[in-house]
Order: sequence, then structure tokens, then C-alpha cells
Amino acid sequence: MIRIRPGRSWRHNPGYVGKLRRLEGPHLRRFEGSGILDVLGIEVDGVDIAAGVGEAEILVAMDELCRALSRLRGGSPAAQATVGRGPTELVLEARGADVLLALISLAPPARFLASGLLLDGEKLRAAATSAARALAEDLLSISPALSGSPLLARLRAPLRAPVRRSASRPAAPWPRAVPGRGFLARGTARGVRCEIQVPEESAWRLAGRAEVPDAPLAALLGAGSLALRVSGAPALSWESPPYLALRDLVRSASGLVSAWEAGDSDFTLRFGAADLHLDLTRDEVRANGWRGPVALPPPALALALAGAGRAWATKALALDGEAEELSDLRDSARRIEMHCKDLASGDLRRTRSATLVPPPRRPPLRQAPLSRGRVRRLVYREAWRTEPGDPSDSLSFFGGALVAGSKRGVRALDAATGRETFRSGCDAFARAANGDDLFVASHATLFRIDPSSGERRWQRRMRSSAPLWPVAGGVVRPTGEGIVCVSDLGGVAFEARLPWGRPELCAEGEGILLLAGREHLLALDAADGRLLWKRKLPAEARALSVLTGRAVVLCAGRKGAARLLAFSQQSGKLLWTRSLPGEPQPAIRCAFDCAVVASSGKIAAARLSDGTLRFQTTLPFPGEAQLASAEEDDARGTLLLATGPGGACARIGERGTIAWSLPAEAAAPSSAARIARRLALVLQETPVVLDAQEGFALARIGERPVRCAALADDASVAICEESGAISLARLATHLSIVTT
Repeated sequence: MIRIRPGRSWRHNPGYVGKLRRLEGPHLRRFEGSGILDVLGIEVDGVDIAAGVGEAEILVAMDELCRALSRLRGGSPAAQATVGRGPTELVLEARGADVLLALISLAPPARFLASGLLLDGEKLRAAATSAARALAEDLLSISPALSGSPLLARLRAPLRAPVRRSASRPAAPWPRAVPGRGFLARGTARGVRCEIQVPEESAWRLAGRAEVPDAPLAALLGAGSLALRVSGAPALSWESPPYLALRDLVRSASGLVSAWEAGDSDFTLRFGAADLHLDLTRDEVRANGWRGPVALPPPALALALAGAGRAWATKALALDGEAEELSDLRDSARRIEMHCKDLASGDLRRTRSATLVPPPRRPPLRQAPLSRGRVRRLVYREAWRTEPGDPSDSLSFFGGALVAGSKRGVRALDAATGRETFRSGCDAFARAANGDDLFVASHATLFRIDPSSGERRWQRRMRSSAPLWPVAGGVVRPTGEGIVCVSDLGGVAFEARLPWGRPELCAEGEGILLLAGREHLLALDAADGRLLWKRKLPAEARALSVLTGRAVVLCAGRKGAARLLAFSQQSGKLLWTRSLPGEPQPAIRCAFDCAVVASSGKIAAARLSDGTLRFQTTLPFPGEAQLASAEEDDARGTLLLATGPGGACARIGERGTIAWSLPAEAAAPSSAARIARRLALVLQETPVVLDAQEGFALARIGERPVRCAALADDASVAICEESGAISLARLATHLSIVTT
């Protein structure tokens, strides 16, 4: 028995219901169901094969599934539909009157959720038709005005086959047999080799990709075998579609090189059912079934895996012609190969600190949401309060300390008791990049301090009133002629003179220091300050960021439109440029694999891969917006919030839609929202804690306006009142609704 069961809990979500009932005019005709999330169940003989997919855009997924089945009925050999985030793809192949079904999750690690299921085509179409009509009726019961929308018309109509000119001719079986197309792809390095064997049947799929335009993933699901051969150890083998396996292996190779360069002690890489445990301090690797550790430099293993990915993608492209998925895999593998060869040649050096700097470097912990259900109310209790004093302009949690900064100085309070642990006048302060320590520039002294105890790690004399830019190896500070870099241990790592003098912006990534000033951008070696490349910008740089290996610069002059530019971090090559409307805010955020900028009441997102405009959205409130973004706890999506004057707030979805919005409650400027554990802190008339996904107001903190506030990872809220008094409110309990 086949059943398709769209979830119905979305009908009880006040946010979705209110949005649907407010649709009118052109919004009704353009309604496509995006932003409404729920689960989609696909039951085969009582087993829900989509049980692990999670919530997705239920209306869009149902529409895509119906379209895919219509294409199959019209004679297409295969069709594809996105039914979940990650994304999760449903691939359908025609087998006479039956349909061969496969459900694939492309979120790392890429894997089959279900495969090889041969289903009755008519029963599958009947189940989809019934589910689509039930979903349409649910929509109409909430908003009858949607009866004329194209989406409703598609959901309520039977699955008709699209008109094809060649419908009179029977469709040829796919894939067609082309003897002699099997191939072997290999990546080699010192002491290690990775091989991919592609049989003829899988090569036929690659060669026939143009025949299944409705299912680009179907051609990439051919079986294959992978083998990893390390000198002095038994070979490891893995049976898997090469495309899915190599996606993860190339990503793991990149992570391995990054961990090795960062000085991490170990790294685990999964090869099929085997786990390779690499000791990065001894350049050794071990695996279950091996007698002992085997000497293998981590860059060599990464080079072999990346070489195999590039070789397979290149040969597959020779069969396939043009395929974006294969080109992306080939280019990613090629970048890792070039980087590993640079490491071997000595052009890029791995530097290790002579001693560890306390506290030790720790990866950021991903906080789980407060509840498995949907939080509807939070109850806070005040834990402590300080006496009125110098009002703070900013509050930040640094581990177990709360740091308050103002124009006159900086002080740290114990987050548990409110006891002051440290106070100093300062010109600038910043958080260390490798821990919870604090760099403070006070008078003619620069020092590093542990804010939780007030203990100074070190201090040195340094005369400057410039800002501090923390980097992986220490801190960078502008001087009159360039920059000076102070290491984590307090010594001067290097000084560099710049052609135009003092820089205005700084960013770091993969051992390269990027600096921008006036209309120039240059890159220095982060280890010794050696100049790598420099470029002329079309206008003054307003913001600079490193996103997924690209140096992204926001330029805006007094005349002419603003522009967003992306450069190769290693070579300085201009990759793409994108014009922006109006006067942009000097900040660049990363969300949905895009560079996101707020400009003149609009949010523009340019794809990091090629700079094309993914979306441009007009905000539902006036004034300049501040952006905040955070990865969701399941790492499958991103929360992107825009806040405006008076605490107006809106969430922007991955397609640029406004998922929810809140009106302003005051006229004063508002800072960017703080996000943690799917909660968002917004400063309206009083601080408000929201559900970041759905926009519900869960709690209000205090009874009067405040100067600034901060949200901790444990959902605690710190506020500074106009009087200068600082208080901390802890979460006492919460009310959650669990729907099934």
C-alpha cells in the first residue's frame, strides 16, 4: 500500500494562518506556498521512508512531486522533486507501468534514505493526487480567496501528462547501452592512492544525462566502487555511487587540511564503513583492522582524495557534456589539490606555536533548541542587579563573564553572581579569536586578560588609538604607516608598511590577512606579513569579509551605485561583481551560501559561487536595517533576521520571502538582533525574546527601555538600563507545544 501524508500541524500555526488570511490583490496570484513548513510522509507498506527528512516547504514539495509524476506519465524516463531540506531529493525512474523510487539526502554525509523501491505507478499517482487535493482543501478552509491562485489549480487538478511533440513515439529505455564506456579514476600522492571504478552501466547513466532533463540527479546515482590504498596497510573498499561518496570525501579533505594547518592534534575521516583516525602531530593514521599506525602526512591523504574527485568529475564531464554538479565538484577538488601542492612546495607554511596560550582553543558548541516542541512562552527571573553607574554601550558574554563596554572604559562581571572581576579605562577592546580572553588597549599599553578572573596573561607598551582586529595568531592594530601584528604570547609577530598608509578594514582566512583602505585591497601572509597581492577597487571599501574562501568587499563612493565584489583569496583574481541599490549598510552577512547586504530598505543576496542575485527583498518597515544571521541547530538552514528603528523585525527566508515581521514600538534606532538556540533578542520599547523561526513574542524583560542587551547561549538575558544598572535574567521555565 502507498500513502502520501502531508503534515497538518501547520494549520494550527497562528503565523501561517495569519499570513494566508492577509493575502490579497497581486499577492494572491503570486502565492506559491513558500515559507509554510511541515513534514511530508511517504509510506510504502506501512513504512515511512521519509521519516528522517524533517520539516520542509510542504506546499512546494507536494507541487514538485505532482509535477514529477506528470512528467513520468508524459513519457519522461525520470523525474525529480525536492521534498526536504538539505536538500532531500526524490528521484523517480519509469520502469514500464511501475516507478523505481529513490530518496537521497544531499546534506553531509550524503546518503540514500531509501532506494530500489519498485512501486505501482498508478497507485503512486493516485496517492499523490489524493494528498494534493487534501492539502488544497486545507488551504481553502483557511483562505477561500486562494481559489484562483495557480498553485491551488495545480494541486486540485488531476495528474495530466504534459504535451510532448514526440508523444506518438514510444520512449526509448534509459539509460541506453553504450559498450566500452566504463572507466577508472585515480588520485595519487606519496604513499597513498584513491581509486574509483565506474562500471559500464553507471557510465551509460552519465552519458545519457541530457535525456533526463527533469532529473539531473538520476544520472549521478550509478553504482561504483572506491578503494583507498595506503602503503604498509590493507586496502579499504567502499561500494557507493561515486558522486555521493566524493562530495563527502572532498569536503573531508578540505577539513583535514584546515585542521592540520590550524595545529589541531587529531582528525577523523570516514571512508565508507571505516573511520580513519589521523594523529596530526605525528603524521600517522590508523584504522580498524590495521595492525598499527601507518606514517602518512595529512596533506598527502587530502591530495589523493581531492585528485580522485577531480579525475572522476573530469571523466564524467567528458561523457556528460555540461553539468553544474560535476563542475562544482571538479573545481572544489582542484582548489584543494593546488593548496596541498603549495604546502608540499613550502610556499604556504604551517606554523605551530611554541607554547599553548590559555585558555586552549575550543570549537564553538552548537546549542540545541530549548524543546523538541514549539516554544510558546518563556518565564524569566532576575538573578542579580548592579548599582547605577556609567551606562554601557555594549554587552557581550565571554564564557563565564559578562563584558560591558563604553566610551570611557570596559569592565567584566561574573555571569553567575554579578561580581565585578575587572575594570579598566581603554581606547579599544576586542575578543580573542581563539578563546574567551579579552584584548584591551588602555593608554599606552596593550594587554590580554581573562575576564572571568581578571588575570592578565601579558602586557606590552604600544602607543596607538586605533581599533583592534583579532586574528587566529593574535591581534592586528593599525599604525600610521601600516599595521603591527602582536602574537598570542605578546611578542610582535611582524610589522608591515602599506602603500596607502593606515588601513580601515581587516579580515582573515586560511593564513591570509586581507586589508582595505581608501580604494585599495591587499593580502598579506598572516605568518610574516609578506605581501601576496594587491588590487585597485572601484570605490571606497565600506565592508570586508571572508566567506567560503572568497574575499568579499562592499564598495560605495560618493557618486554612483554601490558594488559588491568577490576576489579569490589565494590569487586575488576578481571572480565576480554585483551592483547594489541605494546606500548600503557597512556590513556583509553570510546566509544561504550568499553574501547578504542591507541597502535602502532592501535586502540583497548575491550567490557566493558566481555573484548572481538570488533575491532582492523589500522590508516591511521603513528605515535602515541591521542584519543578524545564525545557523540552525540541525545545520540544514540559516536564520536571517533584519531589525529596523523602534525594534521592527523580520525574518527573511532562503528565497527572499518574509517569513514573519513585527512592527516597531518606538522611534529610537535599534541594534541587530541577538540569536541563540532559535531565540532572538530584539530591543523594542522593552527587550523582547522571540521565537526566531516563527516570530512569536515569548517573553518581555523588564518594564522600561534599555541602552543595550545581550543573549547568552543558555538563553539568559543581560540588560543595561539608562541609569547604568546592569541586571541578568535567567530562564526559569518555558511552555512548549509538541505536535505529532
